Amino acid sequence: MKIGQIIKERYKVIELLGEGGMAFVYKAKDMQLERMVAIKTLKPNYVEQTTFVERFKREAQTAANLNHPNIVQIFDWGIEEEPYFVMEYIEGNTLTSIISNKKTISLSDVLFIGAQVANGLQAAHTQGLVHRDIKPGNIMITPGGKVKVTDFGIVSIQDDESDITKTGSILGTASYISPEQAQGKAVSVGSDLYSLGTVLYELLTGNPPFEAESPIATATKHLTEKPDKPSKYRKDLPKGIENAILKLLHKTPKDRFKSAEDLRAVLLQQRNQLEVVQTQESLVDLTNPTIKYKFTLPALVISIGLVLGTFWTLSKIFDGLPVDGGAPTLIEIPDLTGSDQAEALSDLQALGFKVGIENSAHPNVPPGAVVRTQPIANTITSPDTLVTIIVSVGPEAFPIPYVVDLETARGIYIIEQSGFILGKTLEVNDDLAPRGFILSQNPVAGTKMSPGSSVDLVVSKGPSLIEIVDLSRKSLVDAIQILETLGLAYEFVEEYSEDVSVGLVSHTLPAAGEIVTPDQIIEVIVSLGIKIEVPEVEGKSYEEALEILEQAGLVATVTGDTSGKIVKQIPRGGELTDPEDPIELTFED
Repeated sequence: MKIGQIIKERYKVIELLGEGGMAFVYKAKDMQLERMVAIKTLKPNYVEQTTFVERFKREAQTAANLNHPNIVQIFDWGIEEEPYFVMEYIEGNTLTSIISNKKTISLSDVLFIGAQVANGLQAAHTQGLVHRDIKPGNIMITPGGKVKVTDFGIVSIQDDESDITKTGSILGTASYISPEQAQGKAVSVGSDLYSLGTVLYELLTGNPPFEAESPIATATKHLTEKPDKPSKYRKDLPKGIENAILKLLHKTPKDRFKSAEDLRAVLLQQRNQLEVVQTQESLVDLTNPTIKYKFTLPALVISIGLVLGTFWTLSKIFDGLPVDGGAPTLIEIPDLTGSDQAEALSDLQALGFKVGIENSAHPNVPPGAVVRTQPIANTITSPDTLVTIIVSVGPEAFPIPYVVDLETARGIYIIEQSGFILGKTLEVNDDLAPRGFILSQNPVAGTKMSPGSSVDLVVSKGPSLIEIVDLSRKSLVDAIQILETLGLAYEFVEEYSEDVSVGLVSHTLPAAGEIVTPDQIIEVIVSLGIKIEVPEVEGKSYEEALEILEQAGLVATVTGDTSGKIVKQIPRGGELTDPEDPIELTFED
């Protein structure tokens, strides 16, 4: 992709914004809608590799289905010289750049960021999706203070940017990886919550909870060590916040928060409590009688600032309440009948409502237009009400059948017998589902669609594959640590080696560089020391035996007349010996 290039006769590439391990990100202009967008495109060296193209497409499809204010929106997808997708252009910085600039983040802001990320994760988790790579580089803050989660690229496919199945490839992620990911086990909602816990820990203390010399060593610490209490580094940290962070960092998922929504509620509660305490402290300072006798010009300026800050804080606390202290502000749901789905969604979100979408048949309303809302139009309600848009699919509609966990052929048969057609099929690796079984479907089961609508499927290609790393000449401790971090089972076999010292790993079966599945057992060959197989020289002359032994790197001692033939040798031919031990040769008398 080149600067000035026009993609799909619509998107004009303006400049390179940055690059990651496998992709470039460009700023572009959508010439149809007159807005700036970002275009993410796969690097040329990955274009011919099917796994990376599938991962890239998976990212686009996954994020496109997540319509949420805390998740970067995907608009379009395509393939020209390389695959690309078009996404929401975000003005702002990642948390990584904010942290690297040593900017201090207030407790209140840390809690706000955590709550917004949790809000976005809850939307993904509700659809059965786990992000798997929450870290500062995937969290953006806009100039307006909005928090956006990006990069859903490894929701189901692991890659070089984030997977520890290739030693040394997790420099950006090892500090934030959950214990179950470090072991190669299945991830869950709790895995994202653990990673978010590591991010919040770093925002509060300045450093991640675990750091070491290498990614493998860092990942191992997530498995074996307890984090220091954040209050060790930040003395002003309230106990409630510290308890929430430490709960997120439990080694087992069941001991963490049950959902991102539970976490969000706790973080907001702690933030509200923090603001109340700060307000009370400010009011106490302002009413302290000793202050009025000590006013200097600087003190006066500070006091005025405290007064203004107090009024601002109180206005935030009581925002939305009428002046007489009555009920909170209420909003009327507009009449959106006949509106386009996207337009209706935008209008309701602009009013602050949470929005859901359902499909329904209607004889008169055209497909894609709003039939009604629930609650109905003109209902007066609070801004946090969930408003569901009922969208027409035409004059008749039937529920999409449930085909997840079925073999693909059976699922397709059920889809077609129900009056629908097969849409796009995407194959991805899955460590739990057998090859050929359906992992997910879109639309989800129960969604009412008109006959002939397409159903997209994600199908398992079987377990993901792991490349065996080279363990030769490593100690058993290092070899065990690496294999357990990769989630591989192993067993030891002892053998003499021609070139590896005793106690070190000689090699593995399968060998280094070979590809295995997670359930395969690796044989680790441990050296019993350097030994050489003794060649057979009985019956040979002295000159013949000497030449054979020298080629093997061995020396000899002799007994008897060397003009005859060798009648005995110790060790015997085929036995193993230390190269420094001589071979005893006995000649016939």
